[in-house]
Amino acid sequence: MNYIYDRMLEESEEATLSYEQYAKFSDYVNKHYEDFYTNKIVYEVIRNKDNTFTVIMFNNPVFSLEDILLDICE
Repeated sequence: MNYIYDRMLEESEEATLSYEQYAKFSDYVNKHYEDFYTNKIVYEVIRNKDNTFTVIMFNNPVFSLEDILLDICE
C-alpha cells in the first residue's frame, strides 16, 4: 500500500453494516450526493463473506460515519 492510503486509513472511521443498514447508507449517500462530491468525501465499502458490509469513511470536515449511522437508524 502507498503512504497516502495508509495515512487515510489512520484517520478513518469504520463500521460493519447489515444488508439493510448498508441499503440505508447507500440511500443516504445518493440523497446527499452533491455534498459528498463538492466536499470530496471518500469512503470505501467491502462486502464480507457473511453478507455484511464494512464501510470505511475517510476523515472529512462535513460528515462523520457516526452521524450518518445515527441519521439512518432513526
